[in-house]
Amino acid sequence: MTRASSLAYNNIRELIMNGGFLPGERLLEEELAQRIGVSRTSIRDALRRLSAEGLVRTEANRGTFVAQFNSTELNEIFQLRAVLEGHATVLAVVNGQAHHWDALAEVATEIDRQLNQPVASDAERYARFQASNTRFHGLILQASGSQRLQGLARSLIELPLVTMKQHAWPGEVRIRRSNDQHWEIIESLRARDPLLARLRVQTHIITARPKAMLSQDLMSMAML
Repeated sequence: MTRASSLAYNNIRELIMNGGFLPGERLLEEELAQRIGVSRTSIRDALRRLSAEGLVRTEANRGTFVAQFNSTELNEIFQLRAVLEGHATVLAVVNGQAHHWDALAEVATEIDRQLNQPVASDAERYARFQASNTRFHGLILQASGSQRLQGLARSLIELPLVTMKQHAWPGEVRIRRSNDQHWEIIESLRARDPLLARLRVQTHIITARPKAMLSQDLMSMAML
């Protein structure tokens, strides 16, 4: 990928992740080329890469659109995350070092701090949490020592914020519960307990699904 294509990819991806483009919105090559300052060829290269990640979808004779995820697709994504991150956590127990656990604790402390800070809106609180939560899970992947796992899990973890908000904003109570689970995960990592760490990460991911999915039980965990 050329430098211009990489620039286009990074810009478009950031706009999708931050809600600059809405799910289902059509992405026009000419408009994007003018906005970013690159050629349409670079835009096409970027869109192909984003399509491979599942963030955009190209339809014959219609064009390219920001991906929309229905409840079934989101549920599948969370199930895949549980499998990949569960394995990553086991590797992290083996390969991780104290500085990895300290970095995770710093993120969890920051989320606790965010909950006590005033915000202009619920959306702002969720955006802050989502950024910190993404860092937390990324740090576990780093501690695993597996570059391949990091690549596989990245697009699953970094779901578009606007897509998640369409299904259900988690609210302050759920953020607090989620971060309590973060602290439990850190505890099991420090204890070098691979089975407990794996179970806690997988439970954390499955229970973090949008509210509409939470009526489903955790029986599927036995298959992960």
